[in-house]
Amino acid sequence: MYVQAPPAIRGRGMMLSGGVAVNSVQFEMESWNGAQRAFAVKSFYKNDDSYVAAQREFRKKFGIHRNNKVPSAHTMKTWVNDFEETGSTVKKKGGSVKTVRTPQNIDAVRAAFEQRPRRSAVRHSKKLGLSESSVRRILHFDLHCEYRKRFQESRSTCYVGP
Repeated sequence: MYVQAPPAIRGRGMMLSGGVAVNSVQFEMESWNGAQRAFAVKSFYKNDDSYVAAQREFRKKFGIHRNNKVPSAHTMKTWVNDFEETGSTVKKKGGSVKTVRTPQNIDAVRAAFEQRPRRSAVRHSKKLGLSESSVRRILHFDLHCEYRKRFQESRSTCYVGP
């Protein structure tokens, strides 16, 4: 079976085993080291905030042929913004700050389940002002409780002691 690519992208197609034509668009992520990033930011500031001039200097400094890729203006803009915010061009680490599973909330959930162990997680969550999923997450990950969600057995099956 051969599927023909639309005329606008014909020629970029690729034949896989089984005779199916697939349009392949590949994006290569360039890996620039710290020295190259620092040079790009410096040359950006040195050339009156011009990305094009910074790209030109980057090409000269690192001996990159005119047909080879240099960091795009968008990439340099990201590096400059990172440098202005953090003082470094290193990529920011991802991850969010824990806002619900704090020691205070964990202690509150522990105390609530110690006082009323037969109360459901839904009712505890309403009483504590936390979401149901947050209470269940605290029970599971922080207090190491098994909590069955079935309707008939909607009670905690663990001891929530200190």
